[in-house]
Amino acid sequence: MKTQIASCFGSLLFALSLSAQTAPLTTGDPIPLPGTTGGYDFIQFDSAGNRLLLGHEGNKSFDVYDLNSKKLTVVPTSTSQDAAADVKNHLYYVSGNDPGRMVIVDAKTLTVTGEVPVPSDVDLIGYDPQTGLVHLCNDKAAEQWVIDPVAKKIVTTIKFDGTGMEDMALDLKNRRLFQAVKGKNAIAMVDLDSNKILAAWPLAPDKGPHGIALVPDTDGLLVACASNLVLISRTSGKILATAPIGARVDEMAYDPALHMAYCASRVGKISVIAVGATTLTPAGDVPDAARTGDITVDPATHTVWIAYPKGDQCFAQPFTPNQK
Repeated sequence: MKTQIASCFGSLLFALSLSAQTAPLTTGDPIPLPGTTGGYDFIQFDSAGNRLLLGHEGNKSFDVYDLNSKKLTVVPTSTSQDAAADVKNHLYYVSGNDPGRMVIVDAKTLTVTGEVPVPSDVDLIGYDPQTGLVHLCNDKAAEQWVIDPVAKKIVTTIKFDGTGMEDMALDLKNRRLFQAVKGKNAIAMVDLDSNKILAAWPLAPDKGPHGIALVPDTDGLLVACASNLVLISRTSGKILATAPIGARVDEMAYDPALHMAYCASRVGKISVIAVGATTLTPAGDVPDAARTGDITVDPATHTVWIAYPKGDQCFAQPFTPNQK
């Protein structure tokens, strides 16, 4: 009996050791972001500037953390939700509220240089460098404003069949925009040159699409739904694979070099999924700050980043992939 107990205990220790060795991410130390408070909406990584772009809804600002200088700059934009980088013109386009508008920020001086008012509250934002136009989501209805940032005006409005908008992904090579649409639990495909909706693909039986990401080396598109990550074809809309993830994912990130997807849930864990051409394989969950739904990845170093408030302080935190 004692031998059996010892054997079982030894097996348990081995399993725990193996689990620790094969965890998909190593958690780094949180980095304080001084002088800021409140929750974030979306965070992005600016590869050209080696910066974290933080839509700081709770702080009523747009925050930029420079990873070279380790310096945080708080840009007084009022409430911000998301940001897109215009590398050629050295600008950031920021979706802002109170009231709804697109804010233009000089990426060199990190000062506000202009804004474009819109009719309602805003959420996600994307930039098409080929047309020079910005795509800005209405946070109250299923529509998207297409904005000329030079003329500072809305040039067209794309209306979707649904009740609201979540994440978008731009496929610049094939001139397509993919939009997560609430209410219909669908992914809409838009022609970036005509701004016409070409298709709307249902995700049933999954629902609640939020974060999405292109899989650029395949035909795939990743969609983080209420309880599953869904892989669909970008040409047909066919569901290719699903994998379970933490509940209430808001934002997700994909590292194309490592073929890994990172889904930040609001239940205190990051779900890590290995992505194949037609497959999704869970690689494990990594604990993070509770209720953190914001995540991005540096494609050069493969570092995964989150940002979150804790008490009256805010933090950014890195996670390093454990590559096999």
